[in-house]
Amino acid sequence: MIRIKRASDRGYAHFGWLESRHIFSFGSYFDPDWMGISELRVANEDLLHPGAAIDPSTHADMEVISVILDGKNLHTDSLGTRKLLEGRSLQLLSTGTGTEFIEQNASLETTLKMLQFWIVPEKTGQTPRYQSRKLLSREGVQLIVSADGRDDSLQIGQQLEMYQFRLQHKSYGLPVAEHGFLYLFRGQLEVNGSILEAGDAMLFDDEPMISLRGISRAEGFYFTLP
Repeated sequence: MIRIKRASDRGYAHFGWLESRHIFSFGSYFDPDWMGISELRVANEDLLHPGAAIDPSTHADMEVISVILDGKNLHTDSLGTRKLLEGRSLQLLSTGTGTEFIEQNASLETTLKMLQFWIVPEKTGQTPRYQSRKLLSREGVQLIVSADGRDDSLQIGQQLEMYQFRLQHKSYGLPVAEHGFLYLFRGQLEVNGSILEAGDAMLFDDEPMISLRGISRAEGFYFTLP
């Protein structure tokens, strides 16, 4: 089974310094049909205005994946991490027993655009840790997060895989699992016969095959989930 949430149907919050669009129920936005899928609870697209920061927050037992699409993000946390990441970068904060962290737009001139995905870990009470890497600008589909850290992917405490895809006028198959989640942030994409536009998301439940075809330059992310 496949479900689609269009970009225009996402939740929206505007705080002056932060604009956020929510695929799943988050904050004051509630959609009973979109509460998450499997262990994926949050999928937000955030725009941080120049110099702005998301207020410090402390979380435990959560895997927080951030994708910096455009701009410069300064991440600081109670583990002692202070990391500046520019566009097309990936970070994974495993909050474990509890970690306070801040995400800040390090530029006073340009907007920071980032995605955040929050995932419940397989085990609770683990030691917190931080990881990051630069994303490759390569045509095709690449593994970027996994439970075993293979192929230079970041290692997460859950039985899932996260892939990035960059396609143009080519078709690719994706790995299938009991559940899947796809988010398109750029271009136009055909997935199993359905056309997605930038900002659209797709959920998969027991889908036997997933086929992508880039119509224009299509870029996004795909999760296999337990």
